[in-house]
Amino acid sequence: MPLDPHLLQLYLVAAIVLVLAPGPDSLLVLSRSISDGRRGGLVATAGITAGNLLHASFAAAGITALIAASPALFDALRYAGGAYLAWIGLRSLKAAWATRRAGPDALPSAAPARSRTVFLQALLTNLLNPKVILFYLAFVPQFVAPALGHVGLQTFILGGILGSLGGLYMTAIAALSAGAARRILASPRVRVVLDGMAGILFLGFAVRLLLTERRIA
Repeated sequence: MPLDPHLLQLYLVAAIVLVLAPGPDSLLVLSRSISDGRRGGLVATAGITAGNLLHASFAAAGITALIAASPALFDALRYAGGAYLAWIGLRSLKAAWATRRAGPDALPSAAPARSRTVFLQALLTNLLNPKVILFYLAFVPQFVAPALGHVGLQTFILGGILGSLGGLYMTAIAALSAGAARRILASPRVRVVLDGMAGILFLGFAVRLLLTERRIA
């Protein structure tokens, strides 16, 4: 493996801390697990992991640097990502309102979302996040050893490690939250609270994303 062992150890520690930090990806897996069960959470995890691997490929190929270097491209991605997160948040709030209107003794009937829809939603949530681009420009290069050569390959491997760690963490979220959902979602009031909180958090992530500045150094 063309990586510096000492830098790799430091990277693993930092990557674990970053993976455990709450964000739109983990929130999406949590909300999908609660609404669609374990399968929905695992499909969302697959979509987010695929997005992380694509980001790693883009960074290794230099595409990430080109996007970050262009104010117009970066802003377009920032606005698209913010709007998309806001749309997810508004849908969650709408679901909470529908459950509340259905009354305290019934949940509105809703079929689980299709796996393809969940996967694409998770993929876009990850790909449209310009903070991930800034992460690959400001964080990952600190753990690349140019003296070893193959800088692009090192970047891709480090990104793949982060994506794999994130995938394992979100798989655990999907499994645990789906199990808990069977016990707590029998109450419409609990469902209203969970959907409402998810909607507010997604809107908050959208605002944070729209306020993200293009700082590379």
